[in-house]
Amino acid sequence: MNSVQLRQLPANQPGVPAIYLLLLCDVVKSLGLDDRKMIEGLGVDRAGLLEGQRRVSLQICHTAACRAVAMAGDQGLGLAYAQALNVTLHGSLGMMALSSPSISAAMNAATEYVTLRAPFLSVTQIFDGDTAVIDVAARWSLGELDRFIMEAMLAGLAHMAGQLLGAPLTGAEIRLSGPCPDYVRDGQLVGDSGYQVPVPITYGHASCQLRAPASLLEEAPRLANPTVAALAREQCEQEFRQLFAEQSQPPGMVERITGMLRDWPESQALPSQDEVAALLHTSTSTLKRRLREEGSNYRDLMEVLQSERARLLLENSRLGISEVAWRLGYNDVSNFSRAFRRWTGKTPRQWRGGA
Repeated sequence: MNSVQLRQLPANQPGVPAIYLLLLCDVVKSLGLDDRKMIEGLGVDRAGLLEGQRRVSLQICHTAACRAVAMAGDQGLGLAYAQALNVTLHGSLGMMALSSPSISAAMNAATEYVTLRAPFLSVTQIFDGDTAVIDVAARWSLGELDRFIMEAMLAGLAHMAGQLLGAPLTGAEIRLSGPCPDYVRDGQLVGDSGYQVPVPITYGHASCQLRAPASLLEEAPRLANPTVAALAREQCEQEFRQLFAEQSQPPGMVERITGMLRDWPESQALPSQDEVAALLHTSTSTLKRRLREEGSNYRDLMEVLQSERARLLLENSRLGISEVAWRLGYNDVSNFSRAFRRWTGKTPRQWRGGA
């Protein structure tokens, strides 16, 4: 099982714009699947994801994306998501790309401000002779989401470049690591899914890259405008300052409780809300109020943490499923199995067996 160690996800990252999670819901729905199952129990809903500048924690996004990948199976979810990623969805970063003097400058904007949109990735633009190379790497282990994220990111960049040019990226290619999935053959999607790969895509490479003729990337986007580009850059800079200024503030109640639960001994059941309030030297009513002010509640936090904890415990083959259920506070194994299927789309036994 290639499962990311969720407790190691950086707690001080700014999260992901909610619009990206909302888009994933829409893509899952377009594949004929129930998108509500993807975010069930995570403390988010469609109405909340539509709120202006809202961001969603990496932990919630990871859980939702894992569910989406499990539900979609071999339907090429990453490539479907990439096609839905219109450049305008990226806010001020998308506006800077649209108004940049060249496609190369737009890609440079993506490398410079990728933390604002995908804090788990690093993007580098280099040149290999007459070929421009956009190299994408994970800043920490992505586990079972590696293929989905890399396909979405690189195919998304290729789609974006095509949108800026108003024409396909002739002579470009995407290179990805890992084995070729069943839904790709000869560099293209198999079957009549309605989705397209913007450029040929191959697997089994040492790194993940979008490669294109350097001359093509020097062409100007159709909406190139230096004044708009300067304003958009200013907005990106302001957003960057605000995000990382927020991180320097004292941790809120959600962050404090999440950290406490992640550090809780695996051999002990997670504490109740009353127990956590006592450990934080506050009343249960005050804890509830503070969580409500931060847009959360203890039940939702427990759902996310129990999902993470369940995956980690199931990796220990010495623990029976009934023991895992007990450590998570479930006296009935069937109740645990139903909850785990809601979180991941699989039963605990299927997850452990890699099915």
